[in-house]
Amino acid sequence: MLNISDERLAHIMADFDRTWSTGSSCSSSSADRDCQVGDAYCAQDAIRPLVAINCSQFVVAHAKGELQPARRFSEVFLLKHILETMRKLGLNLLLRLQSYTWPHLTGGAGHGAMIVSAPRSGRTFAYVPAVCHVVCKALTESRNRRKDLPPLSWPQDQYGPMALILVPDLRRVQQVSAMCRALLRKAEREEWLTLTLNVPSSKNSEFFLRLLNGVGCLVATPAQLAWFWEEAPGLMRFPCLQFLVYDDVDLMAEEQLTKAQQVLQEILPLTHSPQVVMVSQSYSPKLMARLRSVNDDPALVFGDILEAALYGGTRIRISLLRSTAKINAVVQMLQQCPPEDYRTVIFCIDDRDMQHLVAALEERGYDCLPYYQNADLEVFEKVHSWQANSRGVILLCTDDCPELIIRDAHTLIHHSLSQSWRKFKMRHLMLTDNLRNSLASTVSPAKLPLHSLVLLDDNNHRQLPRLVDFLQLHQEVDPGVVALAKRIRKEMGQAKSEQRALCDQILMMGKCYDPVCEDRHQVAPFDRRPAHMPASGDVKVQLVDVYSPTHFCVRLLEHLPAGGTWQVLPFTGVQEMRMKLMQPKKPRRYWPPEVGVICMYHSTFTKERVRVLKVAPIKNVNFAQSDVAVVLQALDTDTRIFSTTSGQLSQCPEALQRQPPLSCDLRLVGLVPYCGERSWTEDDCSKVKYMLTQLPKGHFLQAKIQFTAAGTLFARDLVAMVYADQFKVHLRHLNLKKNLIKRTLAKKCEQAIDMIQEFFEEVLVEDVSEGKVKVAKEKAENEPKEKAKDAVLVESQPVLSARCQRLVELALRMGRENEKRRELEEMQSKSTEVQKNQLAKPVTPATEASKPLSNEDSVAQLYECMMNCTLLQLEDEKEPAEDPYQTMNTDPADFLTQVINNEPTVKRKAKRSKAKGAPAAAPPPDHFRREVPLQLPPNVVRPSVNYYQTVTTLELQVSLPEDDHEYTALLAGAQIFFRATSKSSELIQQFILTLRFPYAALRHLIRGRTVYISVTKSLAFIDPLAFGEHRFMKPNHDKFDKMEDHRRMAHNRFASVVDEYRPKPNIVLQEKSEESGDEERNMDGIEHVDTHNIMCD
Repeated sequence: MLNISDERLAHIMADFDRTWSTGSSCSSSSADRDCQVGDAYCAQDAIRPLVAINCSQFVVAHAKGELQPARRFSEVFLLKHILETMRKLGLNLLLRLQSYTWPHLTGGAGHGAMIVSAPRSGRTFAYVPAVCHVVCKALTESRNRRKDLPPLSWPQDQYGPMALILVPDLRRVQQVSAMCRALLRKAEREEWLTLTLNVPSSKNSEFFLRLLNGVGCLVATPAQLAWFWEEAPGLMRFPCLQFLVYDDVDLMAEEQLTKAQQVLQEILPLTHSPQVVMVSQSYSPKLMARLRSVNDDPALVFGDILEAALYGGTRIRISLLRSTAKINAVVQMLQQCPPEDYRTVIFCIDDRDMQHLVAALEERGYDCLPYYQNADLEVFEKVHSWQANSRGVILLCTDDCPELIIRDAHTLIHHSLSQSWRKFKMRHLMLTDNLRNSLASTVSPAKLPLHSLVLLDDNNHRQLPRLVDFLQLHQEVDPGVVALAKRIRKEMGQAKSEQRALCDQILMMGKCYDPVCEDRHQVAPFDRRPAHMPASGDVKVQLVDVYSPTHFCVRLLEHLPAGGTWQVLPFTGVQEMRMKLMQPKKPRRYWPPEVGVICMYHSTFTKERVRVLKVAPIKNVNFAQSDVAVVLQALDTDTRIFSTTSGQLSQCPEALQRQPPLSCDLRLVGLVPYCGERSWTEDDCSKVKYMLTQLPKGHFLQAKIQFTAAGTLFARDLVAMVYADQFKVHLRHLNLKKNLIKRTLAKKCEQAIDMIQEFFEEVLVEDVSEGKVKVAKEKAENEPKEKAKDAVLVESQPVLSARCQRLVELALRMGRENEKRRELEEMQSKSTEVQKNQLAKPVTPATEASKPLSNEDSVAQLYECMMNCTLLQLEDEKEPAEDPYQTMNTDPADFLTQVINNEPTVKRKAKRSKAKGAPAAAPPPDHFRREVPLQLPPNVVRPSVNYYQTVTTLELQVSLPEDDHEYTALLAGAQIFFRATSKSSELIQQFILTLRFPYAALRHLIRGRTVYISVTKSLAFIDPLAFGEHRFMKPNHDKFDKMEDHRRMAHNRFASVVDEYRPKPNIVLQEKSEESGDEERNMDGIEHVDTHNIMCD
């Protein structure tokens, strides 16, 4: 029976049902009724597109013994229904890679394999049919064993998957799952069996129930496998596991792969080791050692000939030199590896290049055998004899010689690179028979070292970037060569006519991990920040669409520069209406479509501006076609990228093309999926979209910009703000970044921020340098204007009092006199004959009065004079007016405020004291410590508020002028907001009170014209109220006295209770003295202890 006890299983399932949500995210169907049926699948997902360039007809296969490949489909020993399904899917061509792997993987336990090949070369289908074949046979054997068991019994160790396939990302999960679903079958009435199972994106108990019932293939990513173990550690092992597959193992992160390996040690069966299959684009000795440790008969199959050459010990070198120096490099290589000992082949680009090289080598005494395109049978026979015995002869050929079947060369010299990367890799097929087989059971004799020399000049360097990328995975490369490859890649990218969108993984993580990604991976000049998009500061945006939890389409509303104020940007609605008016009524068809041009896209219901990103090849430009495929990006409606045909495009007016786009992309930088994947799930996107679409009415989104590039705002944070209209305050409703981290949807990644900024470094540096040049130019242009403004600065000052104006005139007159005196002394000093001897004579210090005032000194004095004038003006304003009736406030709002607050509206003169002596002089006014009153609108006044407190509450009594006021009271944090309005008056009664003590809740009610507010304290303690700074706050002394009396009575009661339990000492009464009473009454300086007021701790 099962290894898990029934009690433990019941407890686990009950816990799942109680704490986890229900609903299935699994990919299998349980409604199968017919015999030998499979789950539904999508043919488009089941067939991964194959590219003819990568599907090589040549394979290098190594194993302990010689592998016997299948020559045709009739020799393939797979189950009948698997072969029929493959024919229905159109997989009738047996690739060379699959002809080796299928027979080997169906050989039984211990037959593992490592498949090294390029993407889209059929490497995934090199193991899927074999895995499904083994799984179906295991299901049949299990079904036969159950027939011999008693009714209602279950065979032992029949839970868990029979094959576990690990893939690098969620897209590959869908593709591999579709392939497995298409090829697997199960018997009727086996609804409990799941053929293909995926790990759900949310917590789900049905996933574990399906594991317990049995699974054919479990397809997951390393991160999902680690999550499964974290959610149910120690739940089960996989005793039926037959296959363990690592698909695209080189694309899996090292950290995730390590965690997955730790989980596999806990779930792998103890009785046997499953067959391990590793699929990779490049060979790794470390992975091969791991494969050999668990499988006794592994196979190493190379679909990539260049990878096989490096695995077999070939040393590849790159040499950068001029065209005239190539022959010297060839001769030097021949001296290191003599043709008498090393079978040597030299590749040329064409026959003409070969003729020049043959002539140069023969001049230096080397025997050459050129194989031109017009070679006859005689030359072909010489090549055959050369293969038997080279005799020091060098073979020269081109890439267009498929009839030459040479596999035992030792030295390859690439005098010119191939025109394609595939042809360059196929050159190394000539070394395959001399490659070292590390899996051979018998030790082979020592072989000569293999060499491959690549000579590059200015004419054949297009393949250098790809060659450098390949060599960097296996060996050290000269830094100069790496820099040259980077420059060549940039030039080639700029020369292309495509303006494809940047890779989404680069924009999110700073690096692309997909080897077959067709998006752009280099920065282009058009990725620079456009003029209409801000480079820094904060922006208010309107949400248009949600593409992922960190990628949004928005429209700009306002911009807040660093250290500036909010600037309203052009309203998008007005711009959209203007654009519609600019569109022609009868648009003309746009042909031929060109990359980067803005045109109009006509859909079923709307017309919108789009930019052309990619155009399929056009055979005849003069003939207008409607079926040419184009890739477009929307500019106004949103920023989506979609494909259509040229028949739906029309011309866009030039004036409309110059208008900036209404929509742009916004990305939260530094956030990656929490689960460790490189892409977001649909569930994560739906959660964030629901979160942002359910915000309160009247909200706006505010983002803090990190930088701007490629038409995208990279923001550090995105918050949703809500405006409290009653209190004129903005409140932060949602912080998206913190919310994503809190909900474990995303996590911070500082490395991603650095990699993204490094990717856009060139564009950002150009943007900053141009900004500095622009600022310098504007500064140079504005310098004369600033000087002119300084000249009329005094004239443009506001009118001061007469006393200040006189002082200003006096300062200006002194400045002019000082300037004339300085000019006069300069003229005298120039005409002096003893000017040369002044340095030798002792300089006598001049008095301050005789020194000429410099321009800076005059400006400083003028500034000091202006400050004194301002202080005098403030002093005049503070002096009381002679007429007391002139001090009445003429502002009606202030006058009404004084009436409400019972303040005198007329300031009368204080009566002179009749006491002897002169009155004390008032201290000089301190203008720098003068209180600056809070500026309020003219229709806002402070109501009169009486306050007192109890042990548990703070009580406020707000007096309103009328009883028809509508009010609002709110406790927000440590502040009380109050606002009252009346229909009969425009005055607003409002105050904001800041509390210095923790309060929990607020209650309020109105009786007549008085609003009673009760604020509950968080702690039953006396609050040291400090409302002296608020003049409208008045203490209610009667209530404070009652509170003090209540506290004193409580203390007295407590003291009386303590006295009853206190032991009383025996006191001896003395006779009264006549002087005791008088003495007691005259002891004024002695403190009397009141025992009733003693507070006991």
